Amino acid sequence: MKYKHLLLPLSLIVSATAFAGGHREPYQAQTDLINKTFSVEEAPTLRVATFNMAAGRVSSLTEIAKAIKALNVDIVAIQEVDVLTARSGKVDQPKKLAELTGLNVEFGRAIDFEGGQYGLAVASKHPILKTAITELPSGEREQRIAFEAHVDVPGFDAPITIFNAHLDTKEDPTMRVEQVRELNDTAIDSRGIKLLLGDMNDVPHSATYQELSRYWNVVSDEAVDFRSWPASNPEIQVDYVMTGKAQKWHVENITVPQNNMSYGDINWPAVTDHLPIIVEMKMIEQ
Repeated sequence: MKYKHLLLPLSLIVSATAFAGGHREPYQAQTDLINKTFSVEEAPTLRVATFNMAAGRVSSLTEIAKAIKALNVDIVAIQEVDVLTARSGKVDQPKKLAELTGLNVEFGRAIDFEGGQYGLAVASKHPILKTAITELPSGEREQRIAFEAHVDVPGFDAPITIFNAHLDTKEDPTMRVEQVRELNDTAIDSRGIKLLLGDMNDVPHSATYQELSRYWNVVSDEAVDFRSWPASNPEIQVDYVMTGKAQKWHVENITVPQNNMSYGDINWPAVTDHLPIIVEMKMIEQ
């Protein structure tokens, strides 16, 4: 089942249902964002990160907030976030992180858990205009979602749409592939500038990765060690930053702070069990 927390007039819903033949209808292709190219010198710059905070189970929320501030990014997609759960001491973690970091923070509920909620969040230096949740196929396992946030970043001609995802953990990739297809089915209808960040719980060149690559460009560099889990002695990459195929980006810098790399004076393995992926890039085609 897929749903979004965006309300449309009933007349539009009826019209779309009655006349649309499915995806890639002409009305779905309409956008005010025209194709345009920029020189590297003139291109707008964006810094983003993906960060699994393990619901504060490794360190305190104060330490997590310090780590998020140290990322110094425009937008960070955060996985494993609690709201008023027993295990996190009935703390509203997104609200507290907003207070501690000074960032705009929005939460997307995946499940009810221990008297509260558990899900994903997006934090940004810039206004978050709207959000939406898409439920991903999860069977009898933990419900997974894609959390969509539209962020108004200065210098860009349109809001940037961030899709934050935390996919299934089972070794068999079948469920993750289904989840990616549902995510892609939602994202392809979103016009404009878009990125996908998150903990995909699978490695490069896997079936999950190949399915993601159909609709997204994975930010990569052979010179960068992308192993992100476990943070104390990284073995595999499961965390990713991806860009939509309508845009082209010039990557300026990629940072994965391994335990022998100082970044922002943070002892990253002491904060959570995943290392963040931090990317600074310039959009050379929108």
